[in-house]
Amino acid sequence: MPFSVHTTHAAARWRLSTASAPLFLSLLSLLLLGCGPRLVPFTHELRVQHDLSDSDVKNLQFYVSHQIALRRELTAESSQVTSSHKLLLVSGKVIEEVVVEERTPGVVVAARGGALSVSFEPGASLTFSAGPEPFTSAPPAPSFPGFATPPDPFPGNAEPLLASPSAAGDGSGPGGNYWLASGPGREIRYQGKVFSAIEDSLRAHLLIDADALDEVVERRTVLPGVRLPGR
Repeated sequence: MPFSVHTTHAAARWRLSTASAPLFLSLLSLLLLGCGPRLVPFTHELRVQHDLSDSDVKNLQFYVSHQIALRRELTAESSQVTSSHKLLLVSGKVIEEVVVEERTPGVVVAARGGALSVSFEPGASLTFSAGPEPFTSAPPAPSFPGFATPPDPFPGNAEPLLASPSAAGDGSGPGGNYWLASGPGREIRYQGKVFSAIEDSLRAHLLIDADALDEVVERRTVLPGVRLPGR
C-alpha cells in the first residue's frame, strides 16, 4: 500500500510539471523579448539632435524595418551568381534573388550627406537616403516579376545607378527616415549588378537600438579646459 501512495504522488507531481510547462515557456519567451533591442526609426532629425558625425554612425548597429527582396534575370552573359543568393525558376526564366529579412542587422560602411551605405553581408551594401516616405499609396507592381515587358537582356551592361540622396545632410533637406534608395523603375544596383526591388522592398528603412544610441551619446565627453593656478 505505501508503494501505491508513492506512485500517486509521483503521478501528481508529473501532471503538475506537465501543466506548468506551457506557462514556463510563455514566461521565458516574454523574458527573451524583453531582452531584445528597443528598435526605433533612425531619422535625420535624430541624427541632428544627437550631432552624430559620419564616424559616429559607423559605430552604430542598424537594422532593416521590412524585408528587402531583389531579383534579376540571368542570361548567358550574366550567369555568375553569389553563393549566398538564391536561384529561382519563374515563368521559364532563371532568376537570381537576394533577400534581406526584416530586422537583419547591418553596419554603415560609407556616409555621404543624406545617404548611408549599409552592409548586410561582407563585400556588398545598399544605400538608404534620408527623406519623406517614397510613396503614400500602394506602390505600382514592377514589370520585371511578371515579365509583362521583356527585361533588358544585358542588365549587367547598364550604367551604374547612383542613389539620389536628399540634401538632408546639410540641414536644409526634408529629413525623415532613411529609406532604401532606388533608381527609375525600382532598380537597385547591388554587387555591380542591376536588380529590381519587388513587393514592399521600398518601404524598408533603417532602425536603431535606442539604448545603443544613448550609449554613444554618453561616451562623448566635453573637456572643461585647464586654467593656470589662481586664475
